[in-house]
Amino acid sequence: MPPKNSHAYPLAVDLDGTLIRTDMMWEAIAQILRRNPLAIFQILFWWSCGRAKLKQKLAARFQMDAAALPYHEPFLNWLREEKKSGRKIILATASDIKLAQPIADYLGIFDEVLASDGKINLRSENKARLLVKKYEPHGFDYAGNSTADFAVWRAGRGAIIVNASPTVRAYAASRQMGPDFCAGYSRLTVLKRILVELFIRSRYLLAIIAGLVLAVAFPKFSLAGFAWLAPALLLLVARGKSGADVFRIGGVGGFAFWLASLNWLLQIPYEGAPIIGWLALSAYCALFFGAWTSLVSGFKFLVSSWLTRQLWMLGGAAAWVALEFFRGWFLGGFPWNFLGSSQYQMIPLIQIAAYTGVFGVSFLVVWCSLAIYSATEKILAQPAQRHVWQAEIVLPLVAVIFCYVGGMFHLKSAALELSPRALRVTSIQPSVPQTLIWSAAEDNTRLHELIDRSTAALTNATDLLIWPEAAVPKMLRYDEATLQAVTALAQTNHVWIVLASDDAEPVKDSINGKDLLFYNAAFVISPNGEILNRYCKQKLVIFGEYLPFTRWLPFLKWFTPIESPFTPGEKAEVFVLKDLSVRLAPLICFEDSFPASGRAAAAADDNLDFIVNLTNDGWFGEGAEQRQQLASAVFRAVETGLPLIRSCNNGVTGWLDAQGAIQKTFAAENGSEYAAGAFSFKLPLRPIGEKYAPTFYQKHGNFFAWLCVAGTVLFFITQRKFNHQATKA
Repeated sequence: MPPKNSHAYPLAVDLDGTLIRTDMMWEAIAQILRRNPLAIFQILFWWSCGRAKLKQKLAARFQMDAAALPYHEPFLNWLREEKKSGRKIILATASDIKLAQPIADYLGIFDEVLASDGKINLRSENKARLLVKKYEPHGFDYAGNSTADFAVWRAGRGAIIVNASPTVRAYAASRQMGPDFCAGYSRLTVLKRILVELFIRSRYLLAIIAGLVLAVAFPKFSLAGFAWLAPALLLLVARGKSGADVFRIGGVGGFAFWLASLNWLLQIPYEGAPIIGWLALSAYCALFFGAWTSLVSGFKFLVSSWLTRQLWMLGGAAAWVALEFFRGWFLGGFPWNFLGSSQYQMIPLIQIAAYTGVFGVSFLVVWCSLAIYSATEKILAQPAQRHVWQAEIVLPLVAVIFCYVGGMFHLKSAALELSPRALRVTSIQPSVPQTLIWSAAEDNTRLHELIDRSTAALTNATDLLIWPEAAVPKMLRYDEATLQAVTALAQTNHVWIVLASDDAEPVKDSINGKDLLFYNAAFVISPNGEILNRYCKQKLVIFGEYLPFTRWLPFLKWFTPIESPFTPGEKAEVFVLKDLSVRLAPLICFEDSFPASGRAAAAADDNLDFIVNLTNDGWFGEGAEQRQQLASAVFRAVETGLPLIRSCNNGVTGWLDAQGAIQKTFAAENGSEYAAGAFSFKLPLRPIGEKYAPTFYQKHGNFFAWLCVAGTVLFFITQRKFNHQATKA
């Protein structure tokens, strides 16, 4: 029962969780993040300045509709009765005054509004002190709902509890109790509203699902069929949205995809920086998803003809390729997980890459996905017509069948041309933990283990021994013990050796001759122990082998273990194994992910036999990175028409034929492809005298990708004109 003569005492009423069944701060955060997910960094900065400042900043950006708030109706009705009886009612809230005042104005029952003002967060003790100052100790009643209200109830006279937990109700029972409005209490009320605002109304949850669907199309899952659905899912999620909402939906879907597919970055053994790099790189790559969704989703289907829709599908596929092409080039390029590379196991289909590069496969996948989207739109618009969807998918379906059948004929022709000539190869996979790379005390142990493992693996059946990047612990040309051990191994076993090692040389224009340029290099050593040639890696890993913008942003060095950055090489090289009549071109690290690097290697010699990629990959534990790089390398073989050997520190070591088929990969006795061991195989070669026949892509490069760039510009212009005309009609 309410206390006697309660109307003589002012009644202070809390807002968040009491008058309304939500919290204005979290409502504002959810709405702002829905409009711009990247605002999270701005919000965290405001929060670091204090809750009062945070609430003030949020209030200035929050688009509130006071009429749409979830008021606690039984409590609100009671307040109205109290107001009619002449009682003074004060809204006393920790929410900012810019939010509290419009609510008070809308309800029209409050005599005064006390709220946070950007300097003081009017909560708990702060609220109690202000009410005591105005109405004397125990000179007011207070309606609240949380443990933060305990201080106010102690300073006041009577306690009215609203939507409160059993703990709060038990405490309030020790005070002079007023009415209880706790029927229907739920701890999850605010959380549900925030999640609905942030993920459901924004459609971000569906966008995240679309991004994760695409992620499982890539290794380690390699469920390639999901890649044909994901672009359509993104557009379905954005359906009916416009402007920046579409970009954000695509960006959130892309962010989810990249976070999932690049999670192996978190396994880098360097504290702090991997998380920053993972988030930053994922956010950067997500921008391309947002751009594509914005470009493609604005098309007005309901007034379009069949031909117009087909042109829209082709334009949308071209836009995807153009954006992938740009991502693979801009700021040195990040050509990772191109959509087409998800199909690396579909060997007949990917033979189109010999003409278009990996971009042709990406084009096919997106074209078909847009056809699925268009078919869905027609079904939704004309549900009574059972076969209306068939006309939408016929052209891309025919194109896929044509490419697949053509690829099968190509594979059959290639099988008939196999030569009995073969090179006997042994590749060592040392599986060196990256924590040992920085330990000079372990260098000798590492070298002896490498030599011992190689000696045990070498027999008269080996022509070429390959060591991967990071296997040699010291600079080959500058450490006498290392050089002697390697040359002795080559001489004793009469074997050619291709290996990777750091290297250095004086700067040509240095005054004192002591300044050095460092390189990530590959060497070829003859059976006589001579170093015959060197290749210097051209595509360096950003933040791993060099720091960008260090002149303007010197603090970047804090986020990387780099001490002496590498210098990029200037050109591809050919390693000639003279007595074997073999010519190979080396690549290092993730260079087999770059279409341009594959072409440059293949163009280094008119009579090249194969490409060798020496990579570490040990930075990323036993994650998906190794298989994702392998998927990308498959396309370098198809694009160049050359076999490709991959020698890795901890996987995936193996070889691919000229059609991109993974012929054989290393696995230890326990089945692990990441373990240490030796891997021997025979690599088929062309007959001596038969010259290398470059593919169309090898000769003409990214002709198809540039065609897609031009098509994207035309697509953007014509779609805007079409939508404008459709709107006027």
